Amino acid sequence: MATSNARDAPAAPAGERLPLTAILNNPLVDRAGERLGKVDDVIARFAEGGYPPVTGLVGRIAGRRLFIPRDRIGEMRPGRVQLTGETLNLARFERRQGEVLLREDVLGRRLISVEEGRLIHAHDLELASSGGVWRLAGVDTRPYGLLGRLRGSGTRPASQSGFIDWSGIEPFVGHVPTSRLLMPLRRLRRLHPAQIADLVEAASHDEGEEIITAVHGDPELEADVFEELNTEHQVEFLRARSDSEAASVLAGMGPDDAADLITELDQPRRAPILALLPAAQQAKVRALLSYNPDTAGGLMSPDFIAVSQDATAAAALAAVKSATVGPQIATGVFVTDDQQRLAGMLPLHSLVRAGDSARVADLVENGTPALHPEDDFSDVARRMADYNLTVAPVVDDDERLIGVITVDDVLEAMLPDSWRRRAEASGD
Repeated sequence: MATSNARDAPAAPAGERLPLTAILNNPLVDRAGERLGKVDDVIARFAEGGYPPVTGLVGRIAGRRLFIPRDRIGEMRPGRVQLTGETLNLARFERRQGEVLLREDVLGRRLISVEEGRLIHAHDLELASSGGVWRLAGVDTRPYGLLGRLRGSGTRPASQSGFIDWSGIEPFVGHVPTSRLLMPLRRLRRLHPAQIADLVEAASHDEGEEIITAVHGDPELEADVFEELNTEHQVEFLRARSDSEAASVLAGMGPDDAADLITELDQPRRAPILALLPAAQQAKVRALLSYNPDTAGGLMSPDFIAVSQDATAAAALAAVKSATVGPQIATGVFVTDDQQRLAGMLPLHSLVRAGDSARVADLVENGTPALHPEDDFSDVARRMADYNLTVAPVVDDDERLIGVITVDDVLEAMLPDSWRRRAEASGD
C-alpha cells in the first residue's frame, strides 16, 4: 500500500492555473479543432506525494470512456481541451493502482484541512501547470466559486479567499476503488489529539474509520485520540475491532479513561478485554471499576507523582522528569510520610523556584484538602474551586494517597454532551 502524500510537498506549482470545473464536460477536440467528445474526468497520481501530477484524462467519445495519456494533451484551457497526434487508443478506461479521478473521487467531497484542523468541502479543484506538467495545486472551498469564474476568465490568483493550497490538505482515499492508498500518519501528527477527535466525530463513519486507521500506526497518538472521542464514537470504533486490538488501545490510555470506556462496552466483551491488559494497567483499572463513577473514586486517576518528605527539591524534580503521567497531573507533586500518608502538596512552580538542596518538607503547602473515594461529584467540584486546585489528592481511610483528580476531569464531567465538540468542526 502507498500513502496519499507520503513525502514533504515540493514548492507549489507557479505557472498557469485552471479550475477543474472549467474543463469538465467541455469539448475534447483534435489538433485541427474538430470535436471528438467531451472531458469526463482528470486522472492524478496521489501515490507520488506532494502536488499530485495529472497523468491523463478520461474522455467520453462515442459513448465510450477512453484513457487519454498525458503526452496526448496539447492544451488545456477553460472551455476545451485540445489533443495532439493523429490517432487515439479506443480501449476503455480502466483504473490503475495509485490513480485518483479528481471529479469522481475528490470533487464535491470533504477533505481535511491540516493547517486549520477541520473538514472542508471541495467545491472545486485548482490545477496548475509547471514545467509542462499539470498538477493538483489546491482546493476552492467557496460554493459560489464556479459562478464567479464563469463571469470572468476562468482563472484566479491562489491568494484569493477560499483557496487552500494542496500542501495543507489531506484527502480521504479509502473509498477510491483499486487505489490501495493509505492516509499518511505524518501529516495528522501536526494536529492535537482533540483536533483529530473533532475530525473523526464530524466525519462519516467511513471517513472516521480512515482517520483512526491512520493514527493506529502511532499507538500513543491513537490512545490519546480515543481519550478525546465522545463515548458513542469510542464504542463505535472498538466494536469493529477484536478483543486484542481493543485491549491494545485501552493499554495506551490513562487508567481512569480506560475504566470509563470498559463500562461502555457490551457486557460479554468487558472481562475478556480487561484480561488482555498488561498486569499493572489491569490492576489499576479493576480498582477504579470498584468505585461509583460519580464519586471521587470514579473520577480519580491512580497515577500521580509522590516523594518522601525527606526528599530534596532536586530529587523531586527528577521524579517529575521521569514520571510517565499527563501534564495536568504533573502540575503538583505530593509529599508523603514514611507510612505513605499524605503530608501535603507542592506546586510544580514552587519546586522549580526552590534551591536544589531544599527539603520538600520545608516547602510543602500545608492544609491541602484531601478527598475521599466516596465523596460525590459536587463535593469534588466545590473543594477544587474553593482551594483553586488544578490537581487534588484522594486518600483512603488511613489517609494514604491512592489517586488524584485533575481540573480537566471535573470540567469534562460538567460539560453537557452538546458542548463537547465544536459545531464548526464540520467545515461547511
